[in-house]
Amino acid sequence: MPPTKYDPNSELEQPVTLPSAPQILLQSKSKIILQPPLSRRGHGPGLIVFLPDFQNTSLDEFKLTSKKLLDPEPVQKWAEEGFAVVGIYENQEQNIQDTLQLAISALIELDSVDIKDKFGVIIYDGERLPVVLEAIAKQQHITCLVSYGTPCDLECPVPLLSHIPNTALVPATNNHQSYTRYTYPTSGRFFVLPQCEDYHAGSAGVSHSRSLVFLRKHIGGPHFDLEAIWDEHTYFEFEIRSVAKTMGTMMTGGIGRDNLTAFYRDHFIFSNPADTSIEPVSRTVGADRIIDEFIFSLTHDRIVDWLLPGVAPTGKKLSIPMMSVVNVRGDRLYHEHIWWDQAGALKQVGILPSHLPHPLTGESTRLPITGIEAARLLVDETDGESNEMLEESWGVNQ
Repeated sequence: MPPTKYDPNSELEQPVTLPSAPQILLQSKSKIILQPPLSRRGHGPGLIVFLPDFQNTSLDEFKLTSKKLLDPEPVQKWAEEGFAVVGIYENQEQNIQDTLQLAISALIELDSVDIKDKFGVIIYDGERLPVVLEAIAKQQHITCLVSYGTPCDLECPVPLLSHIPNTALVPATNNHQSYTRYTYPTSGRFFVLPQCEDYHAGSAGVSHSRSLVFLRKHIGGPHFDLEAIWDEHTYFEFEIRSVAKTMGTMMTGGIGRDNLTAFYRDHFIFSNPADTSIEPVSRTVGADRIIDEFIFSLTHDRIVDWLLPGVAPTGKKLSIPMMSVVNVRGDRLYHEHIWWDQAGALKQVGILPSHLPHPLTGESTRLPITGIEAARLLVDETDGESNEMLEESWGVNQ
């Protein structure tokens, strides 16, 4: 039997070792660092990223923000994806060819780099693209390039993926056949950098997923079993009910591990009734996301903080259609977006009426909601009647 309450002395609740690999300073004058992989696996392919120097840039449009965002800066982000990352913070005095050779040599010598002959490059300031292209042409270890902010109208010696704002002037032609370009609904060319006012979360997320697919294709990794990672997480949550082991599968970002641990300990894992179960309906697996449809069932015999906060137990059996969008970064969860029919849940516990007065006419109006019927139809489309809310008017007009 899984535990029914949190026991800090339990073997299941002993601290889980988290990924930790200190940065290595390769060159202080030009600010070049090496970050080993920050995945639980601890090894992976190599990546070189060119970044503006956030403290010493002279670019007028590069404005830093004071907001605290959950998205980490690029070196950490790509290390969490399982790459060993050389971060090169650009300045005008750098010899890009020498800098690139330094980065390649450092990756080759690092024990945690498991692919020694294929490295990718990402450049976050597209204005420096021409000089980086010239340097890449002389390096056989570079197999692909990702560029942010500025379209490319030059010949590139390797496959190129470009992410640009929709206000950028796009060349009519391109001299490189292996060139893929995406545009995003934002005007600033630093839209992917969380330190900047230009940062646009949706565009940053979509472009990151596209870059990940591109890099894996041309470098050969890293590849993780996303389903196994998600199933491991839910096993710790619902089967053995271990806060420590659940937290070991997750990142915490700006929320903080202590706050997230407190939520899982005090308001989630042990708030779920003993008969809680999940019935899968469908699963879609992408490059860095899993989307699950499922039926979440339980007997409402206690206050379930995360689902029905403050609602006293009713003893009713609930079956709620849910959907989760789970972002996996490397081999840990980055976020879970979970959606459910809250009106249906409230109807099933009996605190949401079927009719309410219309706010304008005062007439009794049926609420367009349903209860357990939605769950039954989601599992078996023949188990009930569809479109009952439409009454007799829902058929095809002749």
